[in-house]
Amino acid sequence: MQHSRIFNLPANHSLTDARLIITLYQPNPPEVIASTQAMLARIQNLPQAWPLSKQLLGRPDEKVQFFGVLTIIVKLNTESKPIVNEEATELLVCLIGWYVDLIAKDGSRLVTRKLVSALSTFFIHYHTIWPRFLDHMGACLANNQAWRPEDVQHTLQMDQILDMLGPRQMQALLWVATHVVEDVTRLDPNSVKNATSYKTTLESTPSFLTVLARCFQSKGVPAPILEDAIRCLQSWVIFTQKAPTHENDVISLVKPLLGSVIELLVVDAVYDASAELLTEALSNSPSLFTSDHYSLFELLFKSPWAVGFYQRIAEGDFAFDSIQFAQLLLAFADTRMPLLVQNCHADSFEILSHLCGLISAQGYPVVDDRVFVPVVEFWSSFAEAIPDHLSVDHSEEQPWKVHAYALLLKACSNAWQKITYPPSTEVADWDSNDRAGFADSRKDVIDLLQSVYALIGPQLLGTFAETVISSLKESAWLRLEAAVYCLGGLADCCQDDDRCDGFLTSVFHSQLFTILRDGRASVPTRTQQTCLQLIELYTEYFERNPILLPPALELLFSTLGDKVMAPAASKSILWLCSSCRAHLHTEIDAFLTEYGRVVTEQQLDCATSERTIGALSSVAQAIPHPTERYCKYGRILDFIEVELQRCQLLASAHKGIDVPHLACSDTLSEESPSLHMALKVLRCLVGMGKGVQSPAENAIDLEHEKQGGMTQDDALPEIQRRIVAVIVEIQKMFPTSSEVTEQICNVLRTGFSETEPGPFVLPPSEVAQYLTSHSLATPRVGLFISTACSFTSSVRGKHNQQSIFFTVLRWVVGILRQFPYDSNKNADTGTSAQIDISAEPEVAQNAIEISSRILTKDPSIMLQVQPAETAEFFFLFALQALDGSEPLPKAAAAEFWAAFVNVRSGDESCQTALSGVMNTLGPLLCQSLARNFGGNASRSELDKLSEPLKKLINRHSRAKEWLEAGLHHPSFPSSKVSQTEKSMFVKKVARFELTPLAAYATIADLYTVSAALVRPTK
Repeated sequence: MQHSRIFNLPANHSLTDARLIITLYQPNPPEVIASTQAMLARIQNLPQAWPLSKQLLGRPDEKVQFFGVLTIIVKLNTESKPIVNEEATELLVCLIGWYVDLIAKDGSRLVTRKLVSALSTFFIHYHTIWPRFLDHMGACLANNQAWRPEDVQHTLQMDQILDMLGPRQMQALLWVATHVVEDVTRLDPNSVKNATSYKTTLESTPSFLTVLARCFQSKGVPAPILEDAIRCLQSWVIFTQKAPTHENDVISLVKPLLGSVIELLVVDAVYDASAELLTEALSNSPSLFTSDHYSLFELLFKSPWAVGFYQRIAEGDFAFDSIQFAQLLLAFADTRMPLLVQNCHADSFEILSHLCGLISAQGYPVVDDRVFVPVVEFWSSFAEAIPDHLSVDHSEEQPWKVHAYALLLKACSNAWQKITYPPSTEVADWDSNDRAGFADSRKDVIDLLQSVYALIGPQLLGTFAETVISSLKESAWLRLEAAVYCLGGLADCCQDDDRCDGFLTSVFHSQLFTILRDGRASVPTRTQQTCLQLIELYTEYFERNPILLPPALELLFSTLGDKVMAPAASKSILWLCSSCRAHLHTEIDAFLTEYGRVVTEQQLDCATSERTIGALSSVAQAIPHPTERYCKYGRILDFIEVELQRCQLLASAHKGIDVPHLACSDTLSEESPSLHMALKVLRCLVGMGKGVQSPAENAIDLEHEKQGGMTQDDALPEIQRRIVAVIVEIQKMFPTSSEVTEQICNVLRTGFSETEPGPFVLPPSEVAQYLTSHSLATPRVGLFISTACSFTSSVRGKHNQQSIFFTVLRWVVGILRQFPYDSNKNADTGTSAQIDISAEPEVAQNAIEISSRILTKDPSIMLQVQPAETAEFFFLFALQALDGSEPLPKAAAAEFWAAFVNVRSGDESCQTALSGVMNTLGPLLCQSLARNFGGNASRSELDKLSEPLKKLINRHSRAKEWLEAGLHHPSFPSSKVSQTEKSMFVKKVARFELTPLAAYATIADLYTVSAALVRPTK
């Protein structure tokens, strides 16, 4: 065999030493393996790697031969300069020669497979000189020698070649065919450079199909060849679907072969390959199958062969072949969904019955049963498909409907029983994946139930109501949990459907509450939790049936002392009390007494306390008479103040007082018990603040709002004093805690949205005084500024507003004056020193945002604030933020300047003052904008920065003059932008109405020219 000239390059003998390759596959330290791999990779990139591969293939060691073929593949993929056609042809002849020789000698399978990969790689790169690759490969194998492609006569047909091939050669041909198709399929069919690869492969369609037809239609074909033929057909099917062709004949030629594969399903030796191919084709290419194919499938799925699979799966056999069968059946059923629906009373009934039976196979979903979830998903799809086939006017008799609904009810029955939890001891043996998978399978069952409810209605709910009652009588706690879980899953379907109330009443009027309250010790924890969650899910039902509220809440309050049950109980308590407060206020004393009993006996965790306090506050808020209402608020505050006292005792523990029993139950070992308790107190205040808020559905009395308030009960100021005292005391105890700051702000915010007097609607002057008492040294002072921003929006009455706005603005600017200066940051603007905004970006952002809010509400505040230097400092700060690199303050500054240049006042003197200020600030603002558009900003910030420019152009006659001066200012960052380009930019923005798109495009053009020159030098 003559070798290509590329193999005749001089080879260094040291490179051919196979010991280095053998070392790679021997046990060695990681560093030795890594260095060996690096050395061999360098060798493969040398020109001498071509002759090296030839020498390695001549060695007897399998690993050395493998590396030799790998080297050829690497060279084909990485060679920067393609080899010429003549050398490529000679390389192909060498590869085929080695391959034919290995096949004839039944050589190493590892090396043989790698040579198949090398031949496929060659085809990808040099298919133009190997157009009839399959015919050529077959001819070489048939004659047991390597020929040049042009030596194979064009008259030689694949049928003739196949007659000369033995089983081993036929298998070798299938390997090459499969690998080539798979490699071509990986190429992007929409890329021009790959078009010829697809075209050449498609031209081999007749040869492909001839080879496959011979394999499928001949008698006595060995199973390994049949399996390889099926794999090849699967690759070809995927290829035809991806290939950029509209030639239906190419696809139609594949169809007859699929019938042969369907028939091969019953052959055990090739079952895996057949099932995989057919499942793939049914799922992704159903158009490949004819009506005859589907009829053949139906016969198979009703045959004794299929019955054997049904039985094995039902008995809990989830071996790979069983799972494959289920996947194939589901792929077929999904494809034939419309016909299955309409024929479920006739031909399809048997298959659908089997699918229904698969749900109840032995074993727990996901943990044991791997087909449960896809089968349940099928039945959900089946239910969702039914409306498409129902008669609109119900005039036409549809015999399939009754059978379809019966099958769905049977599927639901099998499914919900299957998701019953095993005893807790068995669940304890599951790993985290099993637990999560089982829980997810329960959600899939709920999806099925909801789909079926849309068809069948409350009848489905009644099924679970009956099961709940029977389970209670039989003390079948695990079955009860599953039935209650499913009942809860249907809550969204029937929350406004009073047809369900009868079924729900039978559940909630049963012994359920009594058993859970009095016989809790015998009921598993999971069952208790699910039952408590059911109460929360059916809040709307309890609103319609308030008579059941007291016993439900009595049960929930009784479980608060159970650490495991408390989270679920407190959530349900909060939902019920918040939604049904109007029905519950007469029960407030009983609720307060019960809560007092619980917290006296033990500590509750933070979330439970916050929710329950919020629930009690919601009920108290509904009390009609203010005096009585404030009295109950006071009792709720008593609970919070007790927690504060415990916090104070815990804080004294370092003085020798032993109080571990006072710590909150969910305090972590690394936490400070006293700080944790302080945060709990504040969270309870937040819960109370949310609870006493007026319900959203309550109408706002606008006449009352105009009157400026109503007569307050004398008790209200005292309650407010106590709330403020708690806040002040905790902040005093933990002055450096940012978490305390955050929770205090949350407490204050609860009163801002209220329009009527209430415990958390504190006097505006006191709120302003408290907020403005903080300095830059306060932890997370930015949160106080953000809270003040919300506060300014809630202040009503012009006199109150102005006084508070002046106070807040002076405070905010005072904090900004405490920022450090950075004398190094003056290059861009030419100023002597700049404020270091990066020191506190959150504070800077919130300060600018609150100033924007005040400006929008009353522009005169910014102009009349005293001392006058206050406004001047803020304007310069906002300009520096606009010039800065901190994204959030920069965005806030852009919004402020957009608002400022656009502001208008009905007061003539105020408008005159605004115009005077703009004459001073306009040029400075345009300089800053020019610097940003010139490259200092990032591209993502241009949209925000365009807003002030649009407002300037539309509102101020001198904007064009200011902008032009800004572009020519020495601080403009790019010296490469020409004067013409700058002038053109000004003309563009001044010539047209600045729509958002036009403004952005114009600015982006300047930015593109500037930024490319500015960025690299920064």
